[in-house]
Amino acid sequence: MKVAIISPWTISDIAVGGTERFVIDIAEALNNLGNEVDVYMLSGKSYKKDGINYINIRILGNDEYVEEEKLKSMFGNFAEDECYTKIANILEKLIDISKYDLVQLNSQIFLKAFKCKKRIFTIHTNPFEFEMNFGEESFKCMLRNMQHEFNENTYYVTPSEYYAELYENLTKININFIPHAIKNDRINKKINIEEIFNKYLINRELKHILLPSRIEPIQKQPMIFMNAFAKINEEKRNKFQVICTGLDEQYRKYTFDIQKFCKEKDINLKILRFDYMYEAYSIADLVILPSKSESFGYSALESLSFGIPTILNSIPTYLEIVKGSNNSYIFDGSEKSLVFELNKVLDLKLEKKEQPKEWKRRYDFNEFGKRYLELIKYLRK
Repeated sequence: MKVAIISPWTISDIAVGGTERFVIDIAEALNNLGNEVDVYMLSGKSYKKDGINYINIRILGNDEYVEEEKLKSMFGNFAEDECYTKIANILEKLIDISKYDLVQLNSQIFLKAFKCKKRIFTIHTNPFEFEMNFGEESFKCMLRNMQHEFNENTYYVTPSEYYAELYENLTKININFIPHAIKNDRINKKINIEEIFNKYLINRELKHILLPSRIEPIQKQPMIFMNAFAKINEEKRNKFQVICTGLDEQYRKYTFDIQKFCKEKDINLKILRFDYMYEAYSIADLVILPSKSESFGYSALESLSFGIPTILNSIPTYLEIVKGSNNSYIFDGSEKSLVFELNKVLDLKLEKKEQPKEWKRRYDFNEFGKRYLELIKYLRK
């Protein structure tokens, strides 16, 4: 079977976002199961890796980096059906879909694209995130389009049980649940820790608190951690360096407020972009994930797969991921609760712990691929 995967974002090994990592994973999983896979991106560098073609369709007509604001300026806020039709028409002109048996799409803004083919939409954007990016009316329009496009050729998948049920309640149509997975070679790298300290000029004499999510203030809310950490006893706090890694270009403007706050509070802060995220996890003694909302939470899955002590906000998807895990600590979303958890965890040895076999099995890469393949086989009937 030949599969086309459509991603709104640039796909590369150094991508920070969970959607980008998922696209690589689903492409490799389907390829490993004997399918021929091409990945189409709205921007980015075209390349071939592990037998998979990653193709920039240059939707903007040049090599500009595509992000939400540029899509909105080109197509509108997706509050009307015409916005969906416009982007679908452009995609269908830029991609010869006739040679594919299946299309897997990674954004709800593509709901009207490639209706002549069997389609699987993996929903990476929950209601909070969609409204934050496009607005309340756009979200309502998107739900109507989900309902309208649902038929024997189109399936919807979410990586979260919570959001599968929520979208079913909102749309009254069937939503499938398939959790994302973790690839063993993403965490089983032979790493020279000293080289990483030297490469990124990281103070090896301190312990390191990692915030691996994008530096975005509303959804990822890094400042709730900064405020909480500033309330920790200074002697205890000075043993740690805080490292923020989610330095996507579109979020660079938010770094100044964080840097100013940390300077005022005497917090040892380093903001940088690692070449590979496994390098960041390899030097982390503690991971903090204070997100207000996540449709899944790749960083939580990765951190716990590494066995790193991880403090997470008590949002539904994180609670799903930590179920049955070791080394996970939950705060209730408030700064006061995060201060309490920090004080408790920072007094520990901060040792890595192996995850139970049952937890690992839930996020097994081979099982992940098989579950998508089963859905694909059903679609092909």
